[in-house]
This record gives sequence, C-alpha cells and structure tokens, in this order.
Amino acid sequence: MGRGHGQGWALAVLAAVALGAAVVFGARAARSGVTVGGDFDGVGATIALASLAVALGAAWQSAQALRWQETDLQQVTARLAVAVLDEVREARQQLLGDHDKTIDVRFTLRPALAHTADGAGTGGQLRTVVDYYRRLRPRRLVITGTPGAGKTVLALQLMLRLLEQRTADDPVPVRLSLASWNTDEDLGQWITRHLRDVYRLPAASARELVTARRVLPVLDGLDEMDADPTPGYASRAGRAVRAVNRYQHTDAKAELVLTCRTHTYDTLEDLRGVWAQDAARVEISPVDHTQAGTFLRGRATDPGRWQPVVDALQQAPDGPLARALSTPWRLALACTVYEARDEATGAYQRDPTELLAPDLDTPEAVSEHLLDLLIPAVTPLHNRQRGTHHTPEQVRARLTTLAAYLNDNAVTGRTVGGRPLSGTDILLHELWPLAGSRLPRAVHAALVATVWLPCLCAAVVLFQVPIGFSPRQLMSVGGLHLVTSMAAILVFAAWATIWPEPHRADLQRIRTPAGRRRVAGGLALGLAVGLALNLALGLALGLTLALGLALGLASGLVAGLGAGLGVSGTLGSVNPRDAVKNDFTFNLTVGLAFGFVGGIALGNAIGVAIGIVLGLVVGLASGLASMRYVALLVCTRRWGRHRLPWRLGRFLHWCYGAGLLRIAGTAYQFRHRELQDHLASRTPLP
Repeated sequence: MGRGHGQGWALAVLAAVALGAAVVFGARAARSGVTVGGDFDGVGATIALASLAVALGAAWQSAQALRWQETDLQQVTARLAVAVLDEVREARQQLLGDHDKTIDVRFTLRPALAHTADGAGTGGQLRTVVDYYRRLRPRRLVITGTPGAGKTVLALQLMLRLLEQRTADDPVPVRLSLASWNTDEDLGQWITRHLRDVYRLPAASARELVTARRVLPVLDGLDEMDADPTPGYASRAGRAVRAVNRYQHTDAKAELVLTCRTHTYDTLEDLRGVWAQDAARVEISPVDHTQAGTFLRGRATDPGRWQPVVDALQQAPDGPLARALSTPWRLALACTVYEARDEATGAYQRDPTELLAPDLDTPEAVSEHLLDLLIPAVTPLHNRQRGTHHTPEQVRARLTTLAAYLNDNAVTGRTVGGRPLSGTDILLHELWPLAGSRLPRAVHAALVATVWLPCLCAAVVLFQVPIGFSPRQLMSVGGLHLVTSMAAILVFAAWATIWPEPHRADLQRIRTPAGRRRVAGGLALGLAVGLALNLALGLALGLTLALGLALGLASGLVAGLGAGLGVSGTLGSVNPRDAVKNDFTFNLTVGLAFGFVGGIALGNAIGVAIGIVLGLVVGLASGLASMRYVALLVCTRRWGRHRLPWRLGRFLHWCYGAGLLRIAGTAYQFRHRELQDHLASRTPLP
C-alpha cells in the first residue's frame, strides 16, 4: 500500500509543478510574445506543460486503479488457485506416465519425540490423504519414505484435492523445490519471490498473500539440499527445518507440507530438536506384491503379457523382482519400458518376461535394467508425436552431461560467486558454470565486443566523414566517445556480472483487458515522468523545446515499457524456457524503442538509422542473462568436453514431454533422482 501511495504523491507533485510552470510561461508569453530567449517558444511550452499536467493526472488514475486491482487479496488468491491447479494436474499426469492409473499407497503415522500435531490418525491412503490432513491441528504434515516410494505423488494428490475442494478462505497450496532455497533467505521472502518468478504475481500481491498466510507451502525434497546423506545440525537441511519451525501464523505454527527421504529425516531427528514441530510425520509403506500385480494388470493394454511377471511376484513376494517393484516409481518405469509400442505397426518393443532373466538377481540389477531401457523406449514415440528427431544415443549423451554436472555439484558442494550450485535444478540462465567458472564469462564478453564492433565502425564513418580520420580528429568526436564508452561498459559488465538476472517481458499480457490497462498505465507513467524531467533539464540547459520533448519521449518510452512489460505479467505458471526468451525480448524491445525515438530527436533519416542500429546493439548486449546462455552454447560445441544442442531449451522441453524430466518452478529436474544418478554414473558417449 505504501508503494502505491508514494507513487500517487510523486505524480501529484509532478502535475502541480507542470501546471505551475504552464501558468508562469503562459504569463510570460502573454507579456513578451510567443518567443522567449530567441529559441524558446513560450506558447508551445505553456501548451506542452498543461498537457503534461493532464497526462500526469491520467497516469495517477491508472496507477490507482492498477494498485487496487493488484491488492484485491480475494481475487488474486482465486486466480492463483486456478493457475496452481492447472500446474498440479499436469505435473501429476506427467509423473504417472500420462496415465490415470495409480497405486493407492498406504502411509502410517510415525510420532516424533515431541510436537506431533493434534488429530493425527494412525495412518491413511492416497485417496484419503486430504481428509487426514484436514483433521490435523495445526495442519502441518511431513511425508517420508524410501527413494521412489511416492512422496511427491502423495503431495501432489493432497494439493489436487485441496484445490478442488477449496473454499474462498482456504490457502492455496504451492509446491516449492527445497533444493533451490538459499537458507540465508527468510522462508516467507523465498515464498514471495517464488510467487513472483513462477506465477508472475506483482510484488505487492505476493507479499500480502504470504503475510496473510494465504499460501500453503508444499516443500518438496528436504533430502536434496545436501550432498551428505546424513546432514548435521548446521547443514542446509538442518537450517531449513529450523526455519520451518519459525514459520508462524498469529500465535501458532503456520500450515505447511514437507517431503523427505526416511534416512535423511531420521538423521535430523537424531540430532534432538531438528524436526518439524507440531507436525504429523507419516511414512509411506512399500508396495506389496498384490498391489504391484494389480497395478501392472490395470495399466497393461494386454494383461496377458504381464501374467508371468505377476506369477513371479506371487511366488516370491520377498524376491529381488518384488523388492525392485515395491515403489510406484519403478512400477511406472516398468510399464513405460514394456508398454512402449511401434507407432506404425503397433508391435510391442520389448517383452516383460525379460524381467525374469537370471542375471537380474538383485533389486539394483532390476532397477539398472529398467533405467537403461527408458530412453530407447520413449525416444521413438516422442519423436513421432513432436515431429522432431533425436536418437536415443543423442538423448542419453546430452542428459548424461547434465546429470554428471548436477551430481558433481551435489557431491562437491561447488560454489560460484558465493552461490552454491544446485544438484537438481536445470535453469537455462544459470547453467553456464557447466563449462567452467571463467570461460563462459570470457566468451560472453567477447560476444558483446563482437556485437559492438559493427556499430563502432559505423560510428567512425558517420561521425568522421565530414571532418577526416586523423588520430587527433578521432579523439575530438564526442559521439564516437559515447559509443566507445557504452561498448566498454557493457563488455566489462559481461565479464564482471557473475549471476545476471533475467529481465521479464510478457508480451502476452496485451491480449487481455487487464494486461492492456497495465501496459497503458506503465507507458503513461513513464512518458509523463520522462517528459517532466527532460523538459525541466532542457529549460535549465537552454535546449530547444523540441529536443527536450524528444529526449523526454525517448526516456519515458523506455521507462514505460519497462514498467508495463517487465515488472510482472499475466498471472499463470511460467515455462522454464521463458527466462532467457523474455530477457532477450525485453532488452531488444526497449533498446529498439529507445533507439528509434532517440534517432528521431536528431531530426533526419540518418539519425533514425543510427538510433535504430544503436538501439539494436544496446538491446542485444544489455541482455546479460540471455547472452550468458548463448555463451554457454558456444562453449559446449563439439570441440569442447561438454556437448549440448544449440536449441537446448527446446531439447529440455522435449525431454519433459517424453517423461525424462519434470518441471519444478522455473527449473527442469530429472523425473526421478534415480534416473539422474544412473546417468551420472555412465560415461558420456562420444
């Protein structure tokens, strides 16, 4: 609220100044004629300043309307719930392998040494988890289990039912990947930033939702925060649990859900005091042989093909095959591998009786066998669906490179620029350390210098043709100095900025009435302020009114586009590819707009051409996040140790569609940690 009031006061003051100046210049023009000081048109200034006052008033009205629209807590909460529901449905479907059949996993209560939530029953099932959760006081749930036990699926099922049964006063469950949390940041601040980055919420709305506890954080993957599987008190996981315990709502613990592997959570509990207080901890039970057989027959298009496997599970309920298929993840994996069919002939690619081979005599051997076959099974099918062509060898080699990088980060705890590198998240604009901590930055600086070189040559020609090209003449040209200085600054920024933050531009928002109002309000505000400041500066420096207006339009247009397009967008989940694309779009749009309007200020066609070229170059070079991504791609060509495709974002999204990756917030992650570990243990193909 304070921010909106501050903007209103600023606009009111600027309007008053503009109106006062209009009155003064009008009086002077009435006494001395239309010209003041030879080049200054008093009547024109009066009209311009009066128009400016009106524009400022209109901008204030737009800002007020926009502020009330953004801070309607009930409306924003409802819109967020719709966006999250759509995201949860897609994530659940993707984890289940694009199928509606799932296992009704069971869970049992494991009381903590103290601080267990009231109302916690002895256990429940997947289909009843929402009823179990609603009985808790406070509503705090910790979901634990072995790798692949279905912790994320259970959390998504809970979110789905909460959203489908939500009333107007219920909080919106939002899933956050704990691996991406820097625990030096307050939990509430991290959730706020997540709402802004992932769902494009305005900062004020995000803060109000978190402050009012209208967001139910579902914190996924406590076990993925540290390389050590037995984290200590000072570990990231330990700090995260203590932060969770400080997360309050009025006089009680705030609602939340937490998932973690059993071993990691047991280790933290043994530290005495490092557990989620006032929370019900439940443990997911292994899938027994009867559940596994029912699931396999229910998922199969031809259940008879699976009968030998079902019989083997019945005959040896504690054997290696039954133990390997005791988790929903591996059962879904087995169905994905052995239900894959040729799109042209309908023939099955493999026979499930392969699971009965004598050499698959341990659960680990069965798991490795299934993971080895996953990529060859899904690649041909998804190639046909998407009209693309990736060979299984290419997919495996590229994902192996990414998996090895992530696992190296997790094992070594590597940091760059004081920031720990993630062991699970693949963010396009933050992936550059894969090629080293210095090489991508050096390539980035070289790319910026290369982009500026044609502009610098053009500036030399345009500025020096009339006067000559001697060293002394070159040193005397201000325009050339300006271009050279801008180039040097951007080249230095490309090297010195270790973690560039992407700008956000949402051109889709202009398709909706609310989005158009936001863009119009941003432009009105930017143009009004730009005109006011540049007119004042022009009067102080004795510039002509036309030049002052042109400079005001140029700077105001840039500020307006930034406010209208770059601050936040239409509420909804963000595609992980959007960060780089939006950074490029935003900087290029603003650069071209500034260059065009600034070129008009020079008053001739050559000036416009120069402005457009300069704006294009500035826009490209100023996109630090998108250019750093390009630098990474340059560093991962065939001549380097790491090979990734030119269209990396498109490839990763293809992998997401194929069920090899999943989306967590603004990042891609491997569909399961077992798949990441499996690929990381393999040597990338040549």
